[in-house]
Amino acid sequence: MAETLPRIDHLIIGAKDLVAAKEYFLKEYGLQGYDGGKHQGGWGTENYLIPLGQGYIEIAAVFDPEAAQTCDWGKLIASTEVTPEKPWKMLTFCCQTKEDAADISKRLNHMLGHMKRVLPGGDYLTWRVATMSRFHESDRAPKPFFITWDDPSKRPDKRVVEHVADPVGFEYIELSGGESDKAAMKEWIGEGVEGRRLPLRWVEGPPALKAVGIKTADGKTIVLE
Repeated sequence: MAETLPRIDHLIIGAKDLVAAKEYFLKEYGLQGYDGGKHQGGWGTENYLIPLGQGYIEIAAVFDPEAAQTCDWGKLIASTEVTPEKPWKMLTFCCQTKEDAADISKRLNHMLGHMKRVLPGGDYLTWRVATMSRFHESDRAPKPFFITWDDPSKRPDKRVVEHVADPVGFEYIELSGGESDKAAMKEWIGEGVEGRRLPLRWVEGPPALKAVGIKTADGKTIVLE
């Protein structure tokens, strides 16, 4: 059965230490994951993935500082500020819409990225992304980048893990900002994609990604802030 689009594909979280971050998520939220592997193409980053049933969390860290400084993604992950009490930080999120990543790249006048990651077992995961270097702008609420999976059956959220909690997907993405941020988001996502169809909600305050709610099977909400 075809999935309803648009959808939140995944949440991006930056960390300095993947082990510390994954231990935090298991202890504090009851969320288990698995090692995703290293990004190819000279990014210098690796990740840990937490499937949520529908959608997933990607926790990324730098393993090659020199390589990370050669691309926008690597610089973003390398610049993540964390504390001993909270060894991670939410950075942005990724959407999948009915518009292919190639068409989005043309609409927003941005290069299409062909991405690949080596899985721990040696297999490859491939996908295409649009707006990877434009989603993070100063003085503006974080905007999503966009993804099209070459083989949706291999998406990270298809993996089954044993959580302590029982997540079933994203409940909401909470952003802060003004009317200009809301207008910019609507234009960015594209005509015909109403904000109410994506679980986005807005609160007053300086532009930021404020919180993310994750639904559980028993009706509770895990809140990341």
